[in-house]
Amino acid sequence: MTMRVSILGAGGWGRNHVRTFCSLLGEGSVCVCDPDPARRKEMAAAHPGVRVSDGPVYDGVDAAVIAAPAVIHHDQAVEALDAGLHVLVEKPLSLTPQDARDLVRRASEAGRILMVDHLLEYHPAVVRLKQEIDARRLGRLLHLSSQRLNLGVVRTEENALWSLAPHDVSVMLYLLGEEPVEVAAHGAAFLQPGILDVAQLTLRFESGVLGRIDVSWLDPIKTRRLVAVGDLAMAVFDDVADDKLVFHDKRVEVGRGGFTLRRGGGEPVPIEPAEPLSRMAEAFLASIRSGGPPRADGRDGLRVVRVLDAAQRSVDANGTPIRLEGER
Repeated sequence: MTMRVSILGAGGWGRNHVRTFCSLLGEGSVCVCDPDPARRKEMAAAHPGVRVSDGPVYDGVDAAVIAAPAVIHHDQAVEALDAGLHVLVEKPLSLTPQDARDLVRRASEAGRILMVDHLLEYHPAVVRLKQEIDARRLGRLLHLSSQRLNLGVVRTEENALWSLAPHDVSVMLYLLGEEPVEVAAHGAAFLQPGILDVAQLTLRFESGVLGRIDVSWLDPIKTRRLVAVGDLAMAVFDDVADDKLVFHDKRVEVGRGGFTLRRGGGEPVPIEPAEPLSRMAEAFLASIRSGGPPRADGRDGLRVVRVLDAAQRSVDANGTPIRLEGER
């Protein structure tokens, strides 16, 4: 089955989708849709076989990849679903739980695949870490902490919380297999009124695990790190390091005489050199062919949006914790 895909948006991340789907399907199966003539010219030069359009193309294709600004994710996804297409949406799925829930319902009623580009759920190091956590290699998981920091890209249509934190929230929910019961957050806007440049989130889970997330586009050093701490061992996923995943034989042992610190060494875990974006795109195409939901399906996107929405409400309430009730 030869599939054809429209990619809506060829900006900073959209061009990566163009490259990836051209590689997987062939340039003749890809239509690039962007109102910017310079972007269309660039994509046509880089991928001579693609079709280009200044507006969304829903006819003659099987799926739409939405890489437009987050503020129009919902509306474009509705148009694509109404046209009978399968849909892959760049994170976040939407900017409100109501809109995310609407997309999940529409996709279900239409019998179409709805997926979110939570590509870190397809990162080989994260998948391996999930396997090790489930196998109890770390023992009882105590807490997770992640940092996503850099200087730029500064956005004007969404804040750092909604732009950066979806990656970390999706990874934590994937690793734990549960949603938080409470979210608290603080943030600050320095460059533009009302648009957060930094945010810190605390997620409390029913299992007792504590999650902490720190995001910023106003930081001197690019950091992409997640630390998982268990009562038997610890692990570090560092996406900018050569060794992406390292297990540490470190823990605090409790005895009758007090606490003993075990300071064992680190053990790099061999990880296959696979690009997460390609893995995610392959999963999208496989789900279309099989009809089965992908790991990062619309419900996964809804869960992440619910956490982000709670974090935003907590920021707006000066850090007041927000309880997450209802669907889990």
